[in-house]
Amino acid sequence: MPNSWSGVRKRLERDLLCEKLRGRVRYFLTHYHGAPDNYGRFAVRVDGKEVLFANPYNDRYTSRASNQVKAELGETRPWWELYERDRPRYDEIFRLADAACIERNTMEIYHVTDALREYLNAPIQAALSSDNALVRMFAVLDRRAGRRTLSRLAGSLGRQPEWLQMFYRLRLSVENVPLV
Repeated sequence: MPNSWSGVRKRLERDLLCEKLRGRVRYFLTHYHGAPDNYGRFAVRVDGKEVLFANPYNDRYTSRASNQVKAELGETRPWWELYERDRPRYDEIFRLADAACIERNTMEIYHVTDALREYLNAPIQAALSSDNALVRMFAVLDRRAGRRTLSRLAGSLGRQPEWLQMFYRLRLSVENVPLV
């Protein structure tokens, strides 16, 4: 990402976060220097409690999800063969596997950084309707999402991943928007 993490965090927590959640919601990101590929860890803390995290050691879960998506699509070739011989198919399966990992809350750091990039460069309405649940999480906590928009979003609560429903409920409750 082009900005430093401290600058991005400041923008997220002070400029974009709704006023009623400032100080309650905190974002944490670190990179472990010396670890493979400088892997890092991301977390969202609400009232001091870590409620969402992403780290590279979710690999066991992301691999399982990726292989399950590949099997569901009837693909039997090994990953390396797909990558070398059928790159469009590999990219499609990889994209679907990433979406499955995010839905299942088994995210890695690149899922978060990609989602942040999308969120920070999109209008709020596009972010709220994004296919990426992480982008929707950042957007639902955004000050630019007003009461009327939140009222419309309350109806979609049951269609959100379980982990994302907590963020919807949090925002709806601080804005006194009734759950539908």
